[in-house]
Amino acid sequence: MIATDMDICIQDKISGEVKEAGVTTIPAGTLYEIVRKIPENADVHFKQDKSTDAILITVNSSEFNLPTISAEEFPSFEDISNTMKFKISSEILRLLLDKTRHAISNEETRYYLNGVYLHAHNAEDSSPLLRAVATDGHRLARAQTVLPEGCENMPGIIIPKKTVAEVIKLLDSYVGEVQVALAPNKIIFAIGSSVITSKLIDGKFPDYERVIPKNNDKTLEISRNNLSKSIDLVISISSDKTRAVKFKIENKKVEISASSEINGNAKGQQEIDAKFDGNEPIVIGFNSRYVLDSLSAIDSDNVMITFSSGLGAAIAADANDNNFIYILMPMQV
Repeated sequence: MIATDMDICIQDKISGEVKEAGVTTIPAGTLYEIVRKIPENADVHFKQDKSTDAILITVNSSEFNLPTISAEEFPSFEDISNTMKFKISSEILRLLLDKTRHAISNEETRYYLNGVYLHAHNAEDSSPLLRAVATDGHRLARAQTVLPEGCENMPGIIIPKKTVAEVIKLLDSYVGEVQVALAPNKIIFAIGSSVITSKLIDGKFPDYERVIPKNNDKTLEISRNNLSKSIDLVISISSDKTRAVKFKIENKKVEISASSEINGNAKGQQEIDAKFDGNEPIVIGFNSRYVLDSLSAIDSDNVMITFSSGLGAAIAADANDNNFIYILMPMQV
């Protein structure tokens, strides 16, 4: 079975009793609705009317007749040449994409930000890495792993948001190695019996290294769960579009607060315990949704957030794994 919207093509195989080999097309949405509503273990029979090319589908006592188009007119994604290939663990690939996708931009004018930037990178200690990066200009997510064999000369590519979502869906139910192949303007993922072929975004990803702070020397260590719940609670009073949240960070505590002019200057605040190694308190504001998205991508119980001051970007990271970092730009509150 092969389906495409001209930007992404998905192919999969299922077992069945083939009495006569052939090729045809079937309206995908209609077929899905039929299969979705029939008994789970029912046998589905397909028969092609060669005089009209229509497909007759029978399920128990039910019968459906669906029109087709010529299989020769169906787009082909099979002409893939000059590919470079590598293998990567399904778990690692899922982490790279899943930990960064929340920061993908939806802004059409900057189309080159509408995906995850995947590329080879040499760390400061010269160890080769495979990095995934996404940003919308207000936040940035970066995930990295040891560079798989075969990726040494990999060019930087931008995988579209829709493709990222479809790959993650398949990886959620698959454990094993994934074969990845690159061709001009295309990427192919072989995940079990499924093969996804996708166009790449034709554009230049910005130099993201410039926005990653290098001098954040003040560290806040705090419970990820407590911080998420506190932010979610205090922004309940706000119906503002950005739903800004303010952090007042001191030695052993953080005061989380929000206010709303639209709701009659309503205010909410909560205090939570934390460790902070700065000499002076820091007051800084963020878009609450951006903070919550970053926290939801972190797995450990504790999160480390580093600051330079109340004016510069902050870096949030898993307290136990610095392969995943999240850059948060401050905002006025």
